[in-house]
Amino acid sequence: MRIDEIVLRFVTPKMVAPFANRWQRMERWTKLIVEIRSDGLSGWGECTAMESPFYHYETIETAWHIIERHLAPLLVGSDVDGPEDMLNRFRDVAGHVETIAALEVALHDLLARRDGVALAVRIGGAIRPVKASATIGVTGSVADLLAAARRAEDGGYHRIKVKIKPGWDVEPLSALRTELPHMPVLADANGAYGPEDLDHLAGFDRFGLMLLEQPMAAHNWKAYAALQSRLDTTVCLDESIHTMEDVDDLLERRAARAVNIKVGGVGGLIRARAIHDRLAAEGIGCFTGAKFETGIGRWTNIALATLPGMTYPSDVAESARYFAPDITTLPVELTGRGLVAPLDAPGLGTEPDPVQLTRVTTRILRIGD
Repeated sequence: MRIDEIVLRFVTPKMVAPFANRWQRMERWTKLIVEIRSDGLSGWGECTAMESPFYHYETIETAWHIIERHLAPLLVGSDVDGPEDMLNRFRDVAGHVETIAALEVALHDLLARRDGVALAVRIGGAIRPVKASATIGVTGSVADLLAAARRAEDGGYHRIKVKIKPGWDVEPLSALRTELPHMPVLADANGAYGPEDLDHLAGFDRFGLMLLEQPMAAHNWKAYAALQSRLDTTVCLDESIHTMEDVDDLLERRAARAVNIKVGGVGGLIRARAIHDRLAAEGIGCFTGAKFETGIGRWTNIALATLPGMTYPSDVAESARYFAPDITTLPVELTGRGLVAPLDAPGLGTEPDPVQLTRVTTRILRIGD
């Protein structure tokens, strides 16, 4: 397949509501959408890097630069055999997994459209419903948190993910457990705590959490092993897992019993599938994570979530929770109570709405023909 052109777009669709994590509060969220064109077809990918470097060193600005200056020249105007060939061309690139993933997903989508198969099927999944989770950021009050949690419960979501940080943990988690005792809860700290907080974190069993996600910094394996040994609650790693070597460390140290697999975080669908397979073989539970994606990234995540080893509800909620309207012609919608499913159509099954895409695009670059 000859790569004729790569198109980069910054888009800023309207957020349904502001979202806050431990670092910042976002009232707008610019995304990087990647389009790969070949022989009249287009494949689409979404870079999951953020505008700020707090979650990961990559940002959408660095991703744009790396693609424009270093990755696109390795692809445009040449024949590429497939995603494996693409990754081989990028073998000397140190890191930049979220940037590489956007291109890799776009090529997967392009080839799936060419071959007339759904992206989920192409990567070894299936056209089937998967359980979805609703994410709730750091809210202004416990009352606001409980109201958001009740809306998620009414929507049938199979768990809620609640952002926590020092000073915003015991009170909200206690309130959730009191007011919604049967709602499965994942508490996600995005690495907000340190080894000095082990005693505090070891007391989280009282909240009856489904999972405690990424409480400490990414590669503090010794502290994670110590924490998991003291908790009945399953520790889940997210920012810690970018490579298969990270999985090796997790297994060797017994640092956690679950993993949040993010397509961008591990460098694309091929690597995500390989990590999924390894975790399944080792009896480690996992699910597909998300980073407030538009429909492009959201449909990608749903495809990954259909793999058989995804044992927990995934972060694949309906588009209407995040952007209104979404940029895709077919936004993600619930297919049942707390369920979503891939579209039974080639590739992602949908594409950006041309009018909406133009309306929200703030910068565009065409590389190639």
